[in-house]
Amino acid sequence: MKDLQSYFNQKLKSRADRVTRWVIGLSGGLDSVVLLHLAARSLPAGQLLVVNIDHQLQPQSAHWSDFCGRLAGSLNLPFVSHKVVVAAGASLEQAARQARYQVFEELLQPGDCLLLAHHLDDQAETMLFRLLRGTGVRGLAGMPDSRMLGQAELYRPLLSITRQGLQDWARAEQLQWIDDPSNADLSYDRNYLRHKVLPLLQARWPGFSRRWSDTAGYLREAEQLHTDLAEIDLQQVRTGAGLDCSALMALSAPRRANLLRYWCLKAGQSIGERHIQSVVKLIAAADDRQPVVQLGDLQLRRYRGTLVLQPQQTTIEWGNRPLTEPGEQTAQGRLEVVGGADHAGLKSLTGVTLRNRYDGDRCKPVGRGGSCSLKKLFQEHNIPAWQRSSWPVCVVGDEIVALPGICICEGWQSDKKGSGFTLKWLPTALSARGDSDTL
Repeated sequence: MKDLQSYFNQKLKSRADRVTRWVIGLSGGLDSVVLLHLAARSLPAGQLLVVNIDHQLQPQSAHWSDFCGRLAGSLNLPFVSHKVVVAAGASLEQAARQARYQVFEELLQPGDCLLLAHHLDDQAETMLFRLLRGTGVRGLAGMPDSRMLGQAELYRPLLSITRQGLQDWARAEQLQWIDDPSNADLSYDRNYLRHKVLPLLQARWPGFSRRWSDTAGYLREAEQLHTDLAEIDLQQVRTGAGLDCSALMALSAPRRANLLRYWCLKAGQSIGERHIQSVVKLIAAADDRQPVVQLGDLQLRRYRGTLVLQPQQTTIEWGNRPLTEPGEQTAQGRLEVVGGADHAGLKSLTGVTLRNRYDGDRCKPVGRGGSCSLKKLFQEHNIPAWQRSSWPVCVVGDEIVALPGICICEGWQSDKKGSGFTLKWLPTALSARGDSDTL
């Protein structure tokens, strides 16, 4: 592309006022080297940071990082390089991408814009790869030209430029870059598509990459419509932080699936067709069952007609630890202990310890007029069964004196207003129930 610099400058113009720092992802390959030179010629050096990620997958990777550092230095630009350890797995490409983006996300600050050098041929390759692997509208929409990454924006200003266009410009400018030998390894799916499949498509249908790019735009519009519809349905189906099972099942199957994908994605977890069918079975299960659909580190459960999404539950072992101010913070929840309560609370923390519930546990809640099983108290306060094993039980010796967020027991309440301790147990959950706010 003859006037690539003007094109690049125009693409960044709309962001110039709101970006305080431009972060350039530099691998040393053709695409990122072109991106770096374009940025260096149009953006203030004081607002630029060049970042290299060394995946340590090739013996020469340290030399490539050195090349990137020298290139940034020749342009008088600040440079940092980060080494990452790529987790072994079924897809080395995916693991490398995850490691790379994790570094970017940790590095970026509010007001930053990360520039990456993906181009038109990358977009076609991505769409074909996802189509072969199996995906929906969101996946077929390819790479967006911009999105949020952590606290900052990720932007791909060259997404409409072909690789040939970048190469022609680089040669005209007499630029130097690195050719990674792994890019020729056909054992990688993307390389096979790039070197074997896409050239055949290009030979038969010249310019297909640009038409696919247009199609990606149409699919992004369709995905936005799906999102808008899901938000409308969410307002009708949501109950508290969960979804009303009856209202969810009243939706048509496509709308139900669309809403579930949207709801789970907002929690950071994608959901496929197999999981959606499992959710339908979960909702239809008998009332006395407690089925679970596992979604990575999250779990979908049904409780009293509500579908809830929460972190995977593990039981806290309280181990008779002392109850102290300001309380306890665990992965499963937070125990708040606040002195000087505005209403009657636990009269003292002296000698009070925390333990897990036992089968047959009973206590005497203030104002109850007798003893009551903990099981009944949990039921009355709508505590889901999977949270009960981790609920802290406050005891002095063998006597239960309080159940945080539920009750204070007879003889252990403070004598006057403002003299006791308010206890509150707040389970960690994305959606399950409101915070417990009773004594």
